[in-house]
Amino acid sequence: MLDAYQAGLLRVESMLAERSDLWSSCRRQAVAIIDDCIATLEQGGLPDTTAAEDYTRLLGVNRALQRVPVAESVRAAELLWSALQPAVHAAAASAAPPQRAVIWQQVNAAFRAACSVRLYAGSQGYEETRDQILSPAAPHSPEMQTHHPAPAHDERGEAPEELTPRERQILDAVALALTNRQIASQLDISEGTVKRHLYNIFNKLGATSRMDAVLKGAERR
Repeated sequence: MLDAYQAGLLRVESMLAERSDLWSSCRRQAVAIIDDCIATLEQGGLPDTTAAEDYTRLLGVNRALQRVPVAESVRAAELLWSALQPAVHAAAASAAPPQRAVIWQQVNAAFRAACSVRLYAGSQGYEETRDQILSPAAPHSPEMQTHHPAPAHDERGEAPEELTPRERQILDAVALALTNRQIASQLDISEGTVKRHLYNIFNKLGATSRMDAVLKGAERR
């Protein structure tokens, strides 16, 4: 199914599938939506969406920084639904004829609910990034200003401490909406080391959350 999803994105020349870094996060998002659909069908309602919203707001930040139009996320959701159709129809075909339309409607509703939560959260992250960092006048033009200059001094009159290459690497992974465990696995370090680096990153940037750290880190570039 994911192969069909990627193929669909490639057919419409979506940058979400053409670039390996964007496809990686797009694939994780697709898997998360499918997991939410399954949980919704099993439990009769969407599970707690707090983690999904936090993840997708970060994903929205990343897509804004990568200059991926919001329309690409909407189109990706529709293409994911198209890729799911063979599995949905196969599931419906196994039921008695009177139940087939009901099954299709239930799966469709679960999918739309999962997507709506994530698209809304992603758009929030996207808009916040555009408002704080990106030029609102031309959000997707080549001439777009990517960030504001970093302040020469912090509120105490001292020059802000720069992030180390490793801290920048971890912050970039956070911007891809990776969890601490995923970052640790990707960089072959312990979760404790990731947490220690994040503590230092938050202190240096004066950040209060992962999303705040990503935004403030982007301003420093």
